[in-house]
Amino acid sequence: MLSGLASYFKERRSGLQRTAGYVGGAYLLGQYALGRLEDVRTTVMQDRSARDNLRRRFEQNQQDISFTVMALLPTLGRHILEGMDVEGVTCELQSYSKSAKSSSESPSAVPASESSLTSSMELVSKPHHPDHSENSSFSMLQSVEENGVATPTDLSASSASWVDQFSSMQSSQVANGSAPEVPPNGTNLQMPRLGADLGLSDSVLSTSTSSSSSVAPEASPPENGSAHTTDTPPKSKAELWKEVKILTFTRTLTIIYSMTLLTLFTHMQLSILGRSKYIHSIIQAEQEERLREQMMDASLFSLLWNGDVSEEAETQSAEVISEETERKYLTLSWWILHVGWKDVGERVRRGVEEVFEGVSLKTKFTINDMFRLVSDVRRRVEYEVTFEGHERRINFMSTLLPPTSETLHHVLTQGGIPADIVGALDPKFESLLSEARSHIMSASFQHVLEACLDQATETLFSGLRKHVFSGTSGPLNFEDNDEEVRERLAAMLPGLARWCHLALEGLPNEMVDNLSSLRETAAFSAIIYSSYEDRFS
Repeated sequence: MLSGLASYFKERRSGLQRTAGYVGGAYLLGQYALGRLEDVRTTVMQDRSARDNLRRRFEQNQQDISFTVMALLPTLGRHILEGMDVEGVTCELQSYSKSAKSSSESPSAVPASESSLTSSMELVSKPHHPDHSENSSFSMLQSVEENGVATPTDLSASSASWVDQFSSMQSSQVANGSAPEVPPNGTNLQMPRLGADLGLSDSVLSTSTSSSSSVAPEASPPENGSAHTTDTPPKSKAELWKEVKILTFTRTLTIIYSMTLLTLFTHMQLSILGRSKYIHSIIQAEQEERLREQMMDASLFSLLWNGDVSEEAETQSAEVISEETERKYLTLSWWILHVGWKDVGERVRRGVEEVFEGVSLKTKFTINDMFRLVSDVRRRVEYEVTFEGHERRINFMSTLLPPTSETLHHVLTQGGIPADIVGALDPKFESLLSEARSHIMSASFQHVLEACLDQATETLFSGLRKHVFSGTSGPLNFEDNDEEVRERLAAMLPGLARWCHLALEGLPNEMVDNLSSLRETAAFSAIIYSSYEDRFS
């Protein structure tokens, strides 16, 4: 029987060998396919987990950005509202009108429109009366006399920007050895102190009092009349009317530019810091995974520890941003909050004066007419004429970042950074500062800035539609339409003044929400947040 079985296998040996080869090959192929499928499944799960982790971190970073902007906004709003005090000029005009009315022999000498204007402007400080509309408040403005608003005198413009004045002032301080003192409260801060307790330095305050382009005239009398006597004659009624008109539009557009630039700058700052923290977490997780694998294979532990792990440790240390460096980098926001907005306000003031100088308060406009005027002001603010006569778009670099090392030192000290930390060599901070400058100069930033300014302008005109041009609808354009609602320019001033307070103090803040939810803004943050390929190459 055994010999028969042996002869049977011997006769069919070749077929059995082929069959065994086929079965073995199929088994090995199946095992290989199962292994590859398991690898693919693991890779897909890891990629999905990495994408979810990246998305969660990015979304959390976006929420942190909105929170930071809202935390910085009160400081910016306080400076703009105090520096461009429309309500103060209105009270001065009201006082002028009351004194003129009491001293006049004829009670009809003072137009009723003046008291209507000033009483309407007072509504800005009383948000608990939403039922008062600007149209009803200005119902008497149709009786404004032409000689009261048509012949205002020209106001002097500042010859140097706030940034230039600030930079030259800081250079002179450094040359004289009178560097600003370090605040005693900056040692244990987790975030830079940019709130209401950080005021301008004495040098900046002295500069602000000498510029007439962005600081509103004082309406209240000085505390010590003998010490502050001046030979400057009081402004006439026409000059006050002109100042109310110019200052209202200047403050409105300054808020638009300042809030937009602050929002984009904060997006850029926190996206860079968030990217660094994300890279650090990835490298740390990879190191932990490698260590677990090394512990499973003790024979290769020494080789792996001396090789890949040391290189990754160097990469990780290069990506880590210390707490002191992070504080210094975040403190850069001090510049736009205290100085940069003045430079923007100066440019806006010049553009507003060029466009609205000869526009009478009695002139009636449609919302599209007003859009054309605001667009003209924006073009003058955002573009400058070169020596060749061509228009060139400005980059707002001096508005967002200190232009010199002296001003940078002043910003850090005023932000609460101790002097020993400010003067210490910090290559990582220099790298962050250089990257911030490169992003501001990039074409992507210019594109996003234009989109955000368009969105902010749309938010402004949405408020005008609601409170001034009741019943208007449709997109803003440059076409004329005789059927559109028309309102006097004077009737728009209270609405603009009220909108300024809502834009700066509203909760929830419509302006910040619209800018943060803009597709271009999120894309700009995503580009910065995901630009880490070169760090793993």
